[in-house]
This record gives sequence, structure tokens and C-alpha cells, in this order.
Amino acid sequence: MEKVWQFAGSSKEGEPFEIQGMSVWGQSWQVAEGGETEAHVNDPVYGKSYIFKIYTIRDGEEKIEFAAGEFSKGEWGFYTRE
Repeated sequence: MEKVWQFAGSSKEGEPFEIQGMSVWGQSWQVAEGGETEAHVNDPVYGKSYIFKIYTIRDGEEKIEFAAGEFSKGEWGFYTRE
């Protein structure tokens, strides 16, 4: 069953942005392996559909999963599981 993704926010590449208190730009993104690797999401403003890759980041023992992709050049959208 496909998971539902909710919009977590957007950020210009490299500008401060956190998911669950962890800086996304300060971590190495790993593409999700096995199982679900893509998220079907909609732009919250324009409603355009996208397929974004699912990534994980780690800070010590903490691991966070999110979907991310570019809405436009340098403007990234981030989604987390609902």
C-alpha cells in the first residue's frame, strides 16, 4: 500500500531547513533502499504532481526519512509520511 506524504516545507538549496529538528542540508542524503523508493506528491500551492525520491539522513543514532525534489531550479520541496 502506498504511503501518504504530507508537505513539510520548501527551501532554496543550502538555506536553513529542518525536518524533525535535523538540518537536511547539513547531512548526507542516502537514497532509500528496498521497498518504497519514490513518493507521489502534489505541490501545495499549484497542485502540480511530482514523483520525488525518498531519502534518509542520520545524526548519530537518529534516522529521518523524507521525500524531496526540486519544484523549480534550486527550490526544493520536502515531504514526510503522514
